[in-house]
Amino acid sequence: MNVPMEKHTFHVHEYIYDEYGLTFNISNFHPDKEDVKAYIRIEADLQKHPQLDGEHLKLQHQNLTSATARKSFVKILGDDFPGFPWADIMEYICTKSTLKYWEGAPMIKIGKQRKRTEVPYLLYPVVRKDSPCIIYGNGGTGKSYVSLYFSMLIQHSLSIGTLVPQQSNVLYLDYESGDEDLNDRLAAMAKGLSIDVEISYRYCHQPLAQDVETLGKMIAYENIGMVVVDAKGAAVGGWVNEARQTMDMFNSLRSLGITSIIIDHVSKENSSAPIGSIYNFNEARNIWEMRSSQVEESDRMKIGLYHKKTNVGKLHRDFGLEFVFQDDESGNIDTVWVNETETTSDPVLRKGKNIYDQIAYLLSHSTDMTGVHKALSIEEITNSIGEKQSTVTSRVSDRVGDYGYWERKSKGMYVYKPKIEEDHVEW
Repeated sequence: MNVPMEKHTFHVHEYIYDEYGLTFNISNFHPDKEDVKAYIRIEADLQKHPQLDGEHLKLQHQNLTSATARKSFVKILGDDFPGFPWADIMEYICTKSTLKYWEGAPMIKIGKQRKRTEVPYLLYPVVRKDSPCIIYGNGGTGKSYVSLYFSMLIQHSLSIGTLVPQQSNVLYLDYESGDEDLNDRLAAMAKGLSIDVEISYRYCHQPLAQDVETLGKMIAYENIGMVVVDAKGAAVGGWVNEARQTMDMFNSLRSLGITSIIIDHVSKENSSAPIGSIYNFNEARNIWEMRSSQVEESDRMKIGLYHKKTNVGKLHRDFGLEFVFQDDESGNIDTVWVNETETTSDPVLRKGKNIYDQIAYLLSHSTDMTGVHKALSIEEITNSIGEKQSTVTSRVSDRVGDYGYWERKSKGMYVYKPKIEEDHVEW
């Protein structure tokens, strides 16, 4: 028996037996106790087998490491399609694929590699290259609009305000909406910028880890550099609190070697963290919280983004985006303009800032009739920003005497200390 031509990726192993006119695809590898299981798809070359009705022969969920299971499958194949050395073929492809699965990635040396010179961001300062980035917030806060906006900037290499992208093709994985809704939103934002925009889209209905082989082919074919996962709950099959399903999703994204934005919801127990297993927080390399503010019947929505975690470098300052909506005559979204704004411009967005900046904003805007900054007590600060008094008390001492924050006026009283002129920044 001749050795087949082989192609191996992280997710799909292909064996082509040209002499027999047969192709074997082995995919969806997964451990089952001490065994390795996968799906085997067998296809025939119709030019060599014109008597067949179609190229598909078999699709089998197979235990690759069990001799008994292989023997059973060989008998089925021999009964249905006699004349092929099924036992030899199955022994070879099952053994080879199992060893490749166990082998994993090769060992390399680190420490003396050439230092990276390119900017390590796909979209500065939000999305780092080749890493998962979580953007989380309450439902209805505009997370899909923001992820589409970021996708548009990356796909078409548009630098706007503080957002600086590197061009990369984007694939939007939609687990919640539909192509019509997202198409209309993207088209409306493109109209607001007076540009033509198009990104790749896929409607998804099964957990990402179970779909990774197909996604891998799409990513390779379209030269995709970033995927948007909207949203994580459905991408892990609803098992948001389970470590295994969460890890399966992150491992699948990692195996694709791709940058990702993962849209997530907030935890019921902790509204300042994404929902689910602790592995959700641990595995993401970059995490941003999102808050939004919109008055009823208003055509404007303000959104604040707050950096909560990074595995490399420093946390970035929060920033805001304002979305302005205009409907057509039928009441459908027609045009959306996006502008940067300060998170201090709205009381809801200010709540997302760290407590030091909330206190500094309050003190900097507390003045008498002549414009002189007034001193406020711990109680007044506590009541104004809505934090626990013990929290405020423990924080104020950390910034006493710092320019841009405050100084102690008298016992329990604090007054804003303006930044020095050369470092002055308006709140």
